[in-house]
Amino acid sequence: MKKLGIFLIFSFLIIFSLQQIVFAEADEKEKREEEVLKAAENYKRKIIEKEVEEEEKIEEEKIEEEPKIKKKSNKLIKLLPTENRLEEITLRTIWKYVDTQSTLDEEVDIETTTAVLRDITRVYDPINNKYKIPIIQIEIIKYDDMYELENYWDEITSSTIEEIFENAYLIGSPSKEVDCMFNYSTEGAVTLCITDEYVVQSVIYDKYQEHFSYNKLKTDSKKLQINQDEMTTRIVEEILKNIEKKKEIESDYQLFEILESNKEKEENKRKLEKDIKKEHIENRLPDIEKDKKYGIQNFACNKDEFGLITISGQFNNNQIKKDKIILEILFLDYERNIIFKNTVNLLEINEFETKRFLGNTKIDESFSTCTIKVKN
Repeated sequence: MKKLGIFLIFSFLIIFSLQQIVFAEADEKEKREEEVLKAAENYKRKIIEKEVEEEEKIEEEKIEEEPKIKKKSNKLIKLLPTENRLEEITLRTIWKYVDTQSTLDEEVDIETTTAVLRDITRVYDPINNKYKIPIIQIEIIKYDDMYELENYWDEITSSTIEEIFENAYLIGSPSKEVDCMFNYSTEGAVTLCITDEYVVQSVIYDKYQEHFSYNKLKTDSKKLQINQDEMTTRIVEEILKNIEKKKEIESDYQLFEILESNKEKEENKRKLEKDIKKEHIENRLPDIEKDKKYGIQNFACNKDEFGLITISGQFNNNQIKKDKIILEILFLDYERNIIFKNTVNLLEINEFETKRFLGNTKIDESFSTCTIKVKN
């Protein structure tokens, strides 16, 4: 019995010791987990704080950069005519800005602002396809070097500035530092002016000619005449005057009047150049050939009110008999682009014989005139 009692006491002591060890290990494990969690939380907090600091730094950099870009862009945007000013020009609310964008090419130091105006009085009718909403696109380019401007222009357009002025319907200069041009088609019109610092361009897309009638001819008595209602010239005029205000220059002119007044002068100049060229060619011919009128004579190409085009004329042969003559007729639009061509064969033409020709065709509304030549 004595031995049994000692064994029980010894077993109890061992069990108690094991429980203490277990409880100690559990407490130590729990303590370690708390420390790990605490350390992880601190680490996370540092990461988050670092990310916040980096984001704040990036935002600060953006804030520092944005005003510089915005400040430069605003200089050109402020040159655009305001919507209130457009209301004064049109005597009612018609045009609203729907988009304005600015870019800066730092390499060549060329800044560009483009804006789009929409006619808010028109709604597109998808059922009857009645209206194609008129829009106006405005572009202002500021440059420092003409050479860089020419390279930049070649990249964004297919025609050089020189070619645009050569093919213009009207040209004129409001001042010594400004050259302007105007051109049009049945789809709309464009006015462009270039100064020693700026290129200003306004283009209107007005398919149904709701704001101005651009379906007049560029020659003869029915040629187009622009007035104060033509929007591209008015917008460019407003921008030019805003540029002049910055330079504290006072001006009082209407761009359309300058362009129109120069039309007769330009036509006379071109006619004189043509006459000089013709005279030069005639002087190179022998005297015996000057009075002869061989080839195509009395050619006419007329379009009636129903869109039917009548082509007529005659071919006067010289002293050489010909088996066949091929005449090529080119039909041109208002931009002098070829929209259709046809050929006419004249057979068995004797010496000094005259053969007449007559024909009809029908072409779309963009047709303006036609030309004819003998095809080799």
